[in-house]
Amino acid sequence: WYLREVFPDQPRPERDFVGFGQVKGPGETCLDTLGPGVGHQVGVYSCHGKGQSQLWMLMLSGELSNNNLCLDGDGENPRKVVMYECHGLKGNQQWFITEDNVVKHGGSGKCLTHDGRFLQLLPCDETDERFKWEFASTSDDVKRKFYTIYGKQFGYTTKAEQAIKDEEKRVRDEEIAKRRAEEEKENARLEEERKEREAQEEASRKEQEEKDREAAAKEAAK
Repeated sequence: WYLREVFPDQPRPERDFVGFGQVKGPGETCLDTLGPGVGHQVGVYSCHGKGQSQLWMLMLSGELSNNNLCLDGDGENPRKVVMYECHGLKGNQQWFITEDNVVKHGGSGKCLTHDGRFLQLLPCDETDERFKWEFASTSDDVKRKFYTIYGKQFGYTTKAEQAIKDEEKRVRDEEIAKRRAEEEKENARLEEERKEREAQEEASRKEQEEKDREAAAKEAAK
């Protein structure tokens, strides 16, 4: 729908896109090149829905491109987020988006945010809305492949994977609790048997002592 209605004249992305179209930040601002050309500092601008400087594509490779140039970040200089020729070497041009729409930088591990005008790379704060970026169009199938390829590199676990892990942990915990309960029940049974044996042994000892006393008394009476 987005491609058909908003950008009907734009070429369709290749089949391996993760996200396509406007990339909306907080409020009514969108990711914007803020001008053409290599080395131009990228930032945010009011969403205008006209494509051009706000038409982005996040590829399966992790490249985030606009008009055949790629978003390039310098982890050592948080404000140096610019457009540069796509080189296909990942690093400064590799980007990873989580299911919560936080965009992480492959070269530095920092996250993409902005100061109200220009983009910045800062330590990630997934609770801060300024770190959230939402593509107008996404491909769930490619996203799953994307997470499979790069999830480990970025230390990321998808919600579905986490749900599986949580369920596996719940089953393990239940099995452990069950085994402990069975062990405690068995230990209680063994303890009860031990006490019964000791009681029987004590009763037998006292009975024998009584017999010994009676035998001694009879012997003494002779």
